[in-house]
Amino acid sequence: MTSLATLQRQMRDYLLDPQQPSGIERSVIGSPGAGVAERLRVYSHAYPARLKEVLRNDYPGLLALAGDEVFDEVAGDYIKAHPSRYANVRWYGDSLGAFLTSDPRWSSIPAFAAMADFEWNLGLAFDAPDEPHVDVATIATTAPADWPMLRLTLATNVRRFSSVWNVAAIRRATDRGDRVPSAESFDDPPPWIIWRKGVAVMHRQLDADESAALAVIEAGGTFAGICEGLCEWHAVDAVAMRAGSLLKGWIEDEWIVGASIAPH
Repeated sequence: MTSLATLQRQMRDYLLDPQQPSGIERSVIGSPGAGVAERLRVYSHAYPARLKEVLRNDYPGLLALAGDEVFDEVAGDYIKAHPSRYANVRWYGDSLGAFLTSDPRWSSIPAFAAMADFEWNLGLAFDAPDEPHVDVATIATTAPADWPMLRLTLATNVRRFSSVWNVAAIRRATDRGDRVPSAESFDDPPPWIIWRKGVAVMHRQLDADESAALAVIEAGGTFAGICEGLCEWHAVDAVAMRAGSLLKGWIEDEWIVGASIAPH
């Protein structure tokens, strides 16, 4: 009798490459209505079909950009090159962006890889752990002398990104059911932010000064560092108001999950 482990291995080998001998056909019983080969073909079709369905769900913007036929070709090539390593198919598409960048057939369409990377980050923002966020009242207890050394922590779901392609506009049109714009590139790509508030994943374009301020936070800098950086865009007497306005918005959007005083 063939062991369960052997049957599983043979079935896996058959699903990954039905053209290669696996031995599984010796353990399949045919019938007048469906022979061994026909029964096996049901599974060899179902495996890539389910994975394509997963990719369609995870990458609706790429689907809209590429179109049904081309997307199926992209998905088919990815499935052949990347057999699933996960018990949970939620993570199956994690390498699609890298695949589209490196594969000779698709690397000539860089907007595809850019869209895949953007949409994967949307998914990661949704899956990020819940974290208690800091409210305005908590920040307001900071002593005036401690404000320069105030160090903020961003939520795990907050992700800055920049793309030379209009991937955010394409995905937004897809979500709204609007006409999807063609792929366009930027000479000076603007910064963007992705985050989750409650169960809603959001994204918006950042002003350059806000993006720089967030970079200070990500690097472990202080509120004084944020204000110093803002001087590049604002007069000295306007920096404190701009920094306070940014902080208020970050708190309201639930981006801030930690506030501490760095050693003086």
